[in-house]
Amino acid sequence: MSATYIPQAQILRDNCEFLKPNPRVHSQRLTIQHWQLRDLITCPKTSEEFIYVNQNTVNCYNTRTKTTTPLMKDLTFQPTSLTAACGYLAAGGQRNQLMVRQMNSNWFAHTSVGGSINNALCISEHLGGTRLLISNNDETIKVYSLPGLQRLTSIQFPTAVNYASVSPDGRKMVAVGDSNQVFLYDISVAAGYQKIGTYTATTEASFSCAWNQSSEKFAVASQDGYVSVWDIRSSEKMCKLGSKQQPQSKGATRCVKFSSSGSIDLLMYSEHVSYVNLVDARTFNDRQVVRVAPPNNDEHVSGIALSPDSKVCFVGLEHSVLEYDVDTVTRRSFPAGSLI
Repeated sequence: MSATYIPQAQILRDNCEFLKPNPRVHSQRLTIQHWQLRDLITCPKTSEEFIYVNQNTVNCYNTRTKTTTPLMKDLTFQPTSLTAACGYLAAGGQRNQLMVRQMNSNWFAHTSVGGSINNALCISEHLGGTRLLISNNDETIKVYSLPGLQRLTSIQFPTAVNYASVSPDGRKMVAVGDSNQVFLYDISVAAGYQKIGTYTATTEASFSCAWNQSSEKFAVASQDGYVSVWDIRSSEKMCKLGSKQQPQSKGATRCVKFSSSGSIDLLMYSEHVSYVNLVDARTFNDRQVVRVAPPNNDEHVSGIALSPDSKVCFVGLEHSVLEYDVDTVTRRSFPAGSLI
């Protein structure tokens, strides 16, 4: 099935405060290796820790003890992609380099997977076990088992693949790349990796996608400054959300995330520089736009991450990480929307 209806940008009320003001500032440097790949910080376990890229090292920073612990040190490459989930940490490089570490043991693997740039990595629990999906510039997604790191399959696409995301229920995958197409797959055991839908985002390439916690909605962030949202129960686009700086190149939406726990129900996306946006993921009518750079001074956003309990969000800049508290009391007091 293919979606042809593209709605106008959603009319948003920008008078909400999902994040509390005055973030805590952590002087940790995040380095961007590719100007369009901006998913270089993650918070997989607790709101007191985040993992990030600094040149050829992947560090874990504890916000309570103020200590930095190298998790991958002296890599032979500077990571363009990073992910941590299911007890594993993985980093990918510009020349198809890959480093994977099991967090609770001494097991690690350093290899090359072939192809070109490892644009994005995704670790998830499929119905058949833990999998690592590598989105590569050679127009493939390479699927590996963990911890064995055996290649299970390679999925071919008509364009370079910039990002893939697996639904929390482990049954579906969405992928995006250097076109305005969005590819939806059934990845259940019975179906393998079967494409079940091709959708149209906006007008340009996309660099990030994400699922909500119920595995019913997914969002796609595109170069032209829009985030598109679908409900899997319909082939028509649910809404289209603009960036603060759209249509300028500064407003390219680089990274998109959903909150993953409880009744917080937020959609968060970053712009190329200086701004992040938070949207009510129940109605998609209310938004908070947060300037994360000082007035009159743009700063590149290197990534965003919401903690597993959705109480904290981190915004990576090139010279610091901002830690914002989510106003969870206000979020939980909202009536449940019919869309969730």
